[in-house]
Amino acid sequence: MPLMHAPVWTPAAFLCSFTRGMEASQAEHSQAERRPFLDFSQLLPAEYFGFVAAAVLFLSLFLTWFSTNPGSNGAINGQAGDFNAWDTFGSSLPFLPLDGLLAAACIAPFVLAYIILRGHALSWRPGEVTAIVGIIAFVLILCNGIILGKPGEPPSEISFGIGYPIALAASFGIIVSGFIRQSQNVGRKPPGV
Repeated sequence: MPLMHAPVWTPAAFLCSFTRGMEASQAEHSQAERRPFLDFSQLLPAEYFGFVAAAVLFLSLFLTWFSTNPGSNGAINGQAGDFNAWDTFGSSLPFLPLDGLLAAACIAPFVLAYIILRGHALSWRPGEVTAIVGIIAFVLILCNGIILGKPGEPPSEISFGIGYPIALAASFGIIVSGFIRQSQNVGRKPPGV
């Protein structure tokens, strides 16, 4: 059996390896210092479009979504008049109100921009989650007015306000923003990957 020798650490070898490690650490640190905290050159028009769509969606929550026809027996949550998203959906599901979900969906484009500005590495393409959040918001709005019917009784006496179609358009804008961003810099992959 051959004899195995342990590495010999002389002071010179230790000092040499220590200084090489320090130089590598300083090189990494200097590269991190050269990169700005937030690199705004990385933002594309898709992110700015997402900002506008999110702001419009949030503002639409305060516009009239539904109203009862004047002189009718129509009522939403037991009352007649004009109702915004907060008035309409705030009390219907106290554990998970639709208006709160839509307000939270407005954050998605800003989170996407922060991830891009900081240059974080992701396991998915930037913009995919934003598009998914926009799809969820769009479907929730569509369900709570068209697919599942208008809130209130009787539905024939409830009409749409200006806030409802604006919210639909704004949530679609968030979808488009996320889709455009995730479609950027898509390289070709070999078959089967």
